[in-house]
Amino acid sequence: MFTKKLKESFKLNEPIFTSEILESLPGLSRARIYQLISDAEKNGYLVRYDNGIYYMPKKTEFGLSVPSVNSVVDKKYIKDKGKTFGIYGRYVMELNFSVSTQVPNDIEVITNNESRRVREISIRGRRVILRKSRLPITNENEGAYTLMELFNNIDMRQYREEQQIQDSVYEYVRNKKITRKDILSLADAFPAKAMKNIALSGILYEATQQ
Repeated sequence: MFTKKLKESFKLNEPIFTSEILESLPGLSRARIYQLISDAEKNGYLVRYDNGIYYMPKKTEFGLSVPSVNSVVDKKYIKDKGKTFGIYGRYVMELNFSVSTQVPNDIEVITNNESRRVREISIRGRRVILRKSRLPITNENEGAYTLMELFNNIDMRQYREEQQIQDSVYEYVRNKKITRKDILSLADAFPAKAMKNIALSGILYEATQQ
């Protein structure tokens, strides 16, 4: 019954948090659920990934699969079941917008799922920096929120001198269909320099006039 429930609720190689397993079996006691988890581990059906995190391994030509740390971060702090509640922070953002070519060792996220202003955790030995969102991040505002964070930290001299950064930002605005209204609605939640840099960038003219 337990393995069947796991199959119905989760995919192979998907990070599974203990809290999710507890929620999926409301009729059983915590002690009983922990015993079932332990039994599933012994049988190889569940594998412990890190504290409070498991997964059902998938057989591949290279052996059993292992989830990436990013997949754990995505599910817990960025997006799950079609609902967005976070974005990647400065390090990944700079890579995505061609500000930097260096793949970051640390992962930084800005998320609704953090109550402290900033906190560091470790997932499978990798450093993850959690930052509390300035206001709730949603499916509707994550694009504009990402822009505001980018321009709150960007070096405008570098932005003006490197066409590839400008091109990547403009392409992002077009692909995400970000409007001027989307950007302006977040202005009060950010330092004034974020809005000033956006104004200097010309992005407001690229954003649709809604």
